[in-house]
Amino acid sequence: AGTTPSGFGADRPPSKSEDFSVVVDARQREWSRLQNDNLRLRCLDLNNIVVISSVLGQSVALDHYHSRADSMLRDFSRINLEMEQTGNFNMPRRHLFQVVAQTNTIYSDSITKIKLLEKPSDAAWKYAHYGAIWEQLRGEFELEERFQRLSLKLELMQQNVKYFLEILQNRKSNTLEWIIIVLIAGEIMLCLYDIYERRAEKAEKERKQRELEHRGGDLDLGHG
Repeated sequence: AGTTPSGFGADRPPSKSEDFSVVVDARQREWSRLQNDNLRLRCLDLNNIVVISSVLGQSVALDHYHSRADSMLRDFSRINLEMEQTGNFNMPRRHLFQVVAQTNTIYSDSITKIKLLEKPSDAAWKYAHYGAIWEQLRGEFELEERFQRLSLKLELMQQNVKYFLEILQNRKSNTLEWIIIVLIAGEIMLCLYDIYERRAEKAEKERKQRELEHRGGDLDLGHG
């Protein structure tokens, strides 16, 4: 789910396969027994199928989310290395927002869609033998441990995104500061120009006044 920024976290996850067998043995005394990568059941009914399929689906989904998170972390490592070598950061703000959306989507999907923290059916809640199968399979596939590792990866990505957003924000703040400085400098230049114009206008008036006074003095001398 979510849009992957071009060139960021876009690596195709490697395909994986796991073998897990379910053996049905009606002569088995226990309702279920987990042994040597296979689950042995006395009976395969609908509730067992729901429990088993839900845990397998959660395991596959976790693999997918881990692959996406690993790909994004590799991209962050590449960006950090480029910054270390060049001192420049050129990732657009829009891509960072998309990464934030991806990490949020992965985390929310793991909780709401594949329901990692919930039992898959009422039977797993009501009947101990179905609940035991659910617990055994979750332990076998290490779902809780893998979810914790995924959470750590997502947290690391969020820290990277926060750091890069702060860089962009500081860069934007610096740009705004320079714009403000230029505007203030322009206002100062306009004020100085206005003062210069007023002084020039005043000086011109004084010059004309002196000329008039000088001409008036010459006329008085001529009459005398």
